[in-house]
Amino acid sequence: MPKRKIKEGVPKKNFFQKLGKKDLLLPPIIIGVAVLFGLVFTQIVPPPEILSVCLKAHSLDSYNVYPRVQLYVDDKQYLFPGDVGKQPNEKGEECLKPIHTDSVGDTLHVQYIRPVQLSLPDLMKIYSYDNKTVSLVDNSTGKYVNSTLELADYDIQYSYYSDQNEFTKIVNNSQFPPFSNSFFGKIDFVSK
Repeated sequence: MPKRKIKEGVPKKNFFQKLGKKDLLLPPIIIGVAVLFGLVFTQIVPPPEILSVCLKAHSLDSYNVYPRVQLYVDDKQYLFPGDVGKQPNEKGEECLKPIHTDSVGDTLHVQYIRPVQLSLPDLMKIYSYDNKTVSLVDNSTGKYVNSTLELADYDIQYSYYSDQNEFTKIVNNSQFPPFSNSFFGKIDFVSK
């Protein structure tokens, strides 16, 4: 009987041995194109301004701080209404802004997907979204009484409780401290 020739097996190539030089260059090229596209796209279409963002849900975002801000009109204290920062958007749907109130009072809720530096002037952009009026709540009688204030009749003064254990008036825009859980501020509406 004739002897069979035994074929010696050729060792199988692993995945990386099968790849050619062109195949090895493909992933870095794809990553480079994606990074370049991302950089160019963010320059052409920048992200939206923080104050124009509508939050998707009330308490799902990771950044939440609760600053306190007191309102005074000619030395009489008022409260924020419970609907600050809850305005309808262009489509008429309710829009919850990054600065809003959860209830009537002097505590604000600053909420966003990442830490942000917002301050009293940012609050006023949301609080007086028409740049003409603000809503106030008077609690001096023990019952909430809503009223509207015409901003054209008042000068607005900002201050915050500082390390000197007193309210410090803000005269320069660079002096506005950002909102934090320990922030305590004051907005004075003074008749002209």
